[in-house]
Amino acid sequence: MTTPTLSSFHQKNHADKTFATNLSLQSKIRNQESKIFNSPSPLNPLTPGHSGVAFTLVELLAVITIIGILAGLTLGAAGAVRRHGATSTAKAEVAALQAACDRYYADNNTYPVNTNVNPSSSFDARNYTNTGVVLFTNLFGTNQYNRPPLTKRYLEPKPAMVSSTTNANPYFIDPWGGAYGYNSDGTNSPLIWSTANQTKQGGTNKWITSWPNL
Repeated sequence: MTTPTLSSFHQKNHADKTFATNLSLQSKIRNQESKIFNSPSPLNPLTPGHSGVAFTLVELLAVITIIGILAGLTLGAAGAVRRHGATSTAKAEVAALQAACDRYYADNNTYPVNTNVNPSSSFDARNYTNTGVVLFTNLFGTNQYNRPPLTKRYLEPKPAMVSSTTNANPYFIDPWGGAYGYNSDGTNSPLIWSTANQTKQGGTNKWITSWPNL
């Protein structure tokens, strides 16, 4: 039995199909190679392990610098606001103490007497505590914040204005935690001041006082 011979047309058609199959196979092989060598893969250590656009070191440093500048401006502004708020509070408290002393004088014809502290020679609020106890006891009517008054009360301070709300012999404190200074001979209007956290003579221009600044 003999194998029939394909006509030239069928031979050409078969060859075209074989050629097309080979082209398709080669195309698939090239696509697979492209995926392997152009994609992050353990098979291709020369390609980077990430895709997409990355920041350069200079760009990162620029961003960090800008963030640092903005943070510094924000903290500086917040500090200025706190200082301004503390100063305003101290001025109001000095005025309240002065008014309470005036009410005390109206009833007793004398101010609470204490001349142990002189603002021209004592610049540290830690030296004012004993004088502050005398002032507190006279204006509050007792020597302890959480007790009822024994005499007339001339001032109702907030807890933040008192060195202790539970212990005996507290004193009035400013927003910085220092004792308020007080000086009076009983006759003349008292001197009341806050050092505003200043401890040197050169800082007296920042004090909050019941008289014009030193």
